[in-house]
Amino acid sequence: MLVKVIAAGLILFSCGGMGLIFAGSYAKRVQNLRQLMTFLQVLESEIQFARTTLPNLIATQANQYSGEIEQFLQVLTTKLMACTGERFADMWREATVTLGENGFPETVLEDLRTLGDALGTSDITEQSKHLKVILHRLEQALKVAEEEREKQTRLWQYLGFSAGLLIVIILL
Repeated sequence: MLVKVIAAGLILFSCGGMGLIFAGSYAKRVQNLRQLMTFLQVLESEIQFARTTLPNLIATQANQYSGEIEQFLQVLTTKLMACTGERFADMWREATVTLGENGFPETVLEDLRTLGDALGTSDITEQSKHLKVILHRLEQALKVAEEEREKQTRLWQYLGFSAGLLIVIILL
């Protein structure tokens, strides 16, 4: 009987944990969007006021973030430091692939690709306009992600716990 109770506890714990993992992915999406927005706000400020070059700015910012945004900036930094003569827009586009692999919405990725075409090729005013537009769209994507997080977090937590409880009841 003790073995059944221990097994039941482990099953309940593991199913509940799986629910928390799925729920956590929605929280991670919100965090990633916030970090991306922060990076783009810094990018806009640097372009408008400090006039820092893109390679220097991206290299210094890469260490300021974690997760997918850090990975995106590290890939971009590596490509920029390689000095292959490749266009910045192409390097930017290739770096956005890492964001796509990590669950960023396609609309956000497309906006980022468009931004990459404008960075460094247009004047400060145009670059600022592009950044403002993408920041506005990211705010909308963030609202959607937060709403999904609220709904899906509770759902996956309850499902994980309920599945574990059902298995325990069946076993006992």
